[in-house]
Amino acid sequence: MQSLQDRIRESIIAAIQTGALRPGAQIDEKGLAEQFESSRTPVREAVLMLAAQGLVTIVPRAGMFVHRPSAAELVAMFETLAEMEGVVARLATQRITPAGRQALARAHEDAATHAARRDTAAYIEANRRFHEVVYQAAANPFLSEQIIQLRRRLAIYWQQKGLINEARVPSSHREHGYVVEAMLAGQADAAADAMRTHVSAGGKAIADLVLMASAAEVGAEPAAQYDA
Repeated sequence: MQSLQDRIRESIIAAIQTGALRPGAQIDEKGLAEQFESSRTPVREAVLMLAAQGLVTIVPRAGMFVHRPSAAELVAMFETLAEMEGVVARLATQRITPAGRQALARAHEDAATHAARRDTAAYIEANRRFHEVVYQAAANPFLSEQIIQLRRRLAIYWQQKGLINEARVPSSHREHGYVVEAMLAGQADAAADAMRTHVSAGGKAIADLVLMASAAEVGAEPAAQYDA
C-alpha cells in the first residue's frame, strides 16, 4: 500500500505530465494538504523527493515550483535520453529472449494500427508500450529507471501541442521499424544507432529544442516536433 507521501508525489507527477502543472508553476502546498486531508508535512516530504529527482525547484521564502529548464538544459536532457535509449537498445538486442522478440514484434504491430489511423493519442500510448518492451528486454532495471525518471522530466514537452502530432506519427512508427529490424537481426550497433536517431528525431532536434524553449519564454506555441 502506498504511503501518503507517495500518493501526493504521484499526484504531483501526474499533474506535471498532463500539463495541469506547467514548468514554472507554483505548487499549492495548502491545496494539496486539503486535497489529501493531511498536514503540510507529508506534502513537503513529497516535494523534497521530487526536488531530488529534478522535477521541482524549491526557492527559499518564495515557494515550491515545477522545475523550468533552460534551453541549454533541455538540449542536454534530450541528448542524454537519446544516448541512454541507444544503450538500452544495444543491450536489448544482445539479451532479448524468444518471448521478448514476440512482444517486440507485437508492440510494433499494435502501434501500426494507430499510425495508419493517425490516432495520435492512441499512438502515444502504443509508443510508451513499445519502449517498455525494449527496456524489459535490456534486463537492466537501473538504466531503465534512469530513463523513466528523465522521461518524467521531459513529459510536459511531449504533451505540448505540436511535439507529437498527426504528421509526426508515421515517421515515428517508421523509425520504430528500423529499431525492430535491427534488434530481430541481432545487429546491436545498428539497433543503438536507430534508437538514438529516433529519440533525437533527426539532425535538427537540438535546434528545434532551442527554438521551442525560446518560444516558451514569450508564451508562444512551440513549433518543434518530437517523439521517442
